[in-house]
Amino acid sequence: MNSISSIIRIICGLALIILSYTTYQNTFAHAAPGSQLQIFGMATGATSGQLTLGFVVIGLIGAGLLALGVIGILKSRQ
Repeated sequence: MNSISSIIRIICGLALIILSYTTYQNTFAHAAPGSQLQIFGMATGATSGQLTLGFVVIGLIGAGLLALGVIGILKSRQ
């Protein structure tokens, strides 16, 4: 059961990292200078620094889940 939980953590961690990175790239690739930033067609009202911080935090949560999953798998194999 612990190995299944670890695998789910790894999958969710990778999904969060990929989601954060691709959303970051799509948000800032299509932004014209001086225009409002949009995520999925909706204006955010946030500055680029706030969005970057949010994406970094989501990526760090994903990295934490990834690390916990790897640690769990290594402990279950002992």
